[in-house]
Amino acid sequence: MHNDLLFPGATAADSTAATAQSTSRRAAVISIVVVAAFAVRMAFFHFQSGDYTAYFGPWFQYIASHGGFHALKTNFSNYNVPYLYLLAIPTYTPVSALLAVKLVSVVFDFLLGFFVYKIVGLRHPGTWWPVLAGAVTLFLPTVVVNSAMWGQVDAMYSSLSLGGLYFVLRKKPWLACVFFGLAFAFKLQAVFIFPLLLVLVLRRYVPWRCLVAIPLVYAMLDIPALLLGASPHDLLTVYTSQTDTYDQLTLNAPNLYQYIGNETTSHTLRTVAVVVTGVVVLALVVAAIASRAELTPLRIILAATVSAIVVPFLLPEMHERYFYLADALTVISAFYLPRRLWPLPILEQFASFFAYLPFLLMTSGRNFGGARPGGAAPPSGTGRSATGGRPGAGGAPSGGFPGGYRGGGRFQGGGQAPQGGAPTPDRGLGAGGGHVGGQHIVVSFTILSTAMLIALLIALWAAIGAFRSRGPWSWRLPRLQLRRPQHGSGVVP
Repeated sequence: MHNDLLFPGATAADSTAATAQSTSRRAAVISIVVVAAFAVRMAFFHFQSGDYTAYFGPWFQYIASHGGFHALKTNFSNYNVPYLYLLAIPTYTPVSALLAVKLVSVVFDFLLGFFVYKIVGLRHPGTWWPVLAGAVTLFLPTVVVNSAMWGQVDAMYSSLSLGGLYFVLRKKPWLACVFFGLAFAFKLQAVFIFPLLLVLVLRRYVPWRCLVAIPLVYAMLDIPALLLGASPHDLLTVYTSQTDTYDQLTLNAPNLYQYIGNETTSHTLRTVAVVVTGVVVLALVVAAIASRAELTPLRIILAATVSAIVVPFLLPEMHERYFYLADALTVISAFYLPRRLWPLPILEQFASFFAYLPFLLMTSGRNFGGARPGGAAPPSGTGRSATGGRPGAGGAPSGGFPGGYRGGGRFQGGGQAPQGGAPTPDRGLGAGGGHVGGQHIVVSFTILSTAMLIALLIALWAAIGAFRSRGPWSWRLPRLQLRRPQHGSGVVP
């Protein structure tokens, strides 16, 4: 609504001044939120997680001691090269390894909050709700500890995935697919939102030719490493080589398999679980297409949220952090449908955060089993830990999908670096060390999985209702908007 309608008699100058004042106030509030969010993260910068001690720290040291970017010609890490590019930049500065690893990840926390702000702003333009949504995201427990405490990188692919979603909503399909390609290049977990992309393509909301941007971006990001001498095979098979590390149904993920038990399983059973997941996801895609409902922003957001929850809930060999993208999307969904979905981010965050604690408590010095400080490093060049790469025995970082190694020369649970690289971490804690059942959990994983299941059902029910509805759902938050008082009234309406 225009200011001249809100405030009869207001001049154009008054309107301009009010707009400038509102913009300044918004900028001030956003600045306070950003500073406060960074201050909270600083409190965790001293913490050394098992992933940092056994992987990220040694990777950083190896890059620093082998010529910075020139170190990327060697196969020393099981993460894709875009992350290693970012890790290489601070090796040219006096910043410590621990601080550098944390800062590289924390930057993407704020990009995540930015895209949440922008997406919610499409639903509630001209209000304070986008600012609140962004602030809530920045202070989510999982978002804070994932980067600032754990040193992990889930904000990278998640923020870029939300960037792709934002440009989908803005009807800029090429730019959207570029962002999806960037997300996929950082972590394979970006595929959790790809069922939505399939719906968008089949419904012709996104032209199929735009999909070429995803592999193109992935390949282009490999070019610098190739020019430095990296193996094309290693670069192109970084994800496919990560599938044989773990033989458990779940690794602290609050998903379906907590009801079955976290036992070692056969390859056949895990394959069946993957097939079942594919069938369920395909059925949801077909249902979304068959509904023929207009793909409104609300329906797209709900479909993305369901996809980000249902895939890690049903897939085997998932880590606790694999609900990170759902952490952000449930907040967005709650701001899109507040009356129905306000419990959604609460339930999802409860399940997600308390699933983090077994690993974080273990790496804070409370030894509850699994990998132990001073554990033996595996033989170099084996491509596995000394005990076969199982969780709790120096396995791959919990950031893998579902973990794994890209070749025999990589660090394995604190193992030896190739060509006499970075020193072996003195703790020998593999990230899988916290993935043991029983005495060290704070909340029963059955309870956490039940909370995640309820969150999934709430999101799915809302999505079904939205896709079955012939009219737009118009439930919105009240407009948190400061208005100028009417002339002579002396009060703010």
